[in-house]
Amino acid sequence: MKISLNEKRHELKAGTKTVFKLIKEETREITEEQYNNIISAAPYMRRLGGSEYLVRGYTVRGYRVVSMTSKNPDRTVKVLRDFDFE
Repeated sequence: MKISLNEKRHELKAGTKTVFKLIKEETREITEEQYNNIISAAPYMRRLGGSEYLVRGYTVRGYRVVSMTSKNPDRTVKVLRDFDFE
């Protein structure tokens, strides 16, 4: 089975606190090991001061993380990762 990762990178719009603009969008295939590394890094990033929000849902492979939102400690960059299991 394949895992497709759709990654959208946003930066904070100048002069605002909560409005982000899309900088880059990328879609690629990842392995099960890469998926596990991305998900298991969330607690570590939280300890560094970042924000990690995981959304779980039912997939072909069971109850897994299907979406992940990450913000850096300065809250100026937001990365949305959507996983598609085939």
